[in-house]
Amino acid sequence: MKKIALIVSAISAALFASATAKADVSVSGAAALGVVSGDSTNGTRVYNGASMSFGLSSDLGNGVTVSTSAGISLDNNDAATLGSVAATGLSNLTFATGGATIVVGGDIDIAGDGVGELGGVAGDLVDEGGYNTSPVGTGLSQEDGYGVSVSTAMGGATVTASYIMDSDGGNNYAKTDDTGTATGIQVSLPLGPLSATVGFASNDVNSENVVGGEVAYSVGGGTVSAGMAEKTGNTDNSKWGVTYSGTVGGASLSIGYMSASQGTSESTQTEASISQSIGAGASVYLDIQTGAGSGTSDAGTNIAVGTSFTF
Repeated sequence: MKKIALIVSAISAALFASATAKADVSVSGAAALGVVSGDSTNGTRVYNGASMSFGLSSDLGNGVTVSTSAGISLDNNDAATLGSVAATGLSNLTFATGGATIVVGGDIDIAGDGVGELGGVAGDLVDEGGYNTSPVGTGLSQEDGYGVSVSTAMGGATVTASYIMDSDGGNNYAKTDDTGTATGIQVSLPLGPLSATVGFASNDVNSENVVGGEVAYSVGGGTVSAGMAEKTGNTDNSKWGVTYSGTVGGASLSIGYMSASQGTSESTQTEASISQSIGAGASVYLDIQTGAGSGTSDAGTNIAVGTSFTF
C-alpha cells in the first residue's frame, strides 16, 4: 500500500507543478484485405477490416508529457460480425519525463513475459487457416492487467519494470489488496556487435514464473535472433526459437523457427513472411506457416496472401 501511495503522489506532484500545457491530437488509420487457406474444414476464406487510431498528448510545460490513445477497429485477422466494430484504448495514461516513462492503467503488459519466445514472424491471418491450432507455448496465462510500468535508461541499458495490482480483473480500477498480482522486469543492453534482452516475470494467478533471454546479431544485410524461454507453475514448458529478418531486392523477408515442449508433448513451427511496398502506403504480403509434433493439433500448412494500406 505504501508503494502504491508513493507512485500516485509522485505522479500527482508532477502534474500540479505544471504552468502551461500544450495539447496535441493525432489520427491515423489502416486497412487490410487477405485470403487464407489451410485445412479442408475451414476452406479458403477472405477477410478484410480496418482501424482508426487516435493519439492524445499534452506537454505540461514542466518537462512532463502526458498521453493516452484510443482506437476503433473491425478485426481483419479473425472472424467477426459487421456489428462487432470495437472501441479500444483510453485505459492507460503515459507520463514521460527526462529519460523515464511511467505508464499507469488497466492494460499494462507484464515486463519480462514473452522474452525469448521467437519464431513467429507471420501475421495473425495465417493462424486462421485451420492447421496448427494448439501448439505448445510458454508465457503467463494472464499477460497484463491494472498496474504501473516504469521504463528508463541506465547507462547503455534499457530497464523496464512493472507491478500489476490485478492481472485478471479487466477493469479500469484495481483493489490495493487484490491477490491476483504480478511483477516483472526486463533489461535490454548492447554487447559489442550483439544486443541482448533478458526478462523475468511472476504471476500469483496459477503461481506462474517465466524467465527468458534472447540475442540479436546483424549479419548479411539482415538480423539473426535466437532466444529461449521457460515457464514453471501450473504447467511447466520450454521454448527456443530463431529468426532472420532482412531484405531481398526491395521486399522485406522474415523466416522463423520455434520448438516447444511440455511434458511428453512437443511441437515445432516454421513461418515465413515476405512483403513488398507498392507505394502510397500500400503493400502486398505472403505468409506461410507449417507445424508438426505431438503437441500440435491438426499439423499442416497454412498460407495467407493479402494487401494492406495505411492512412
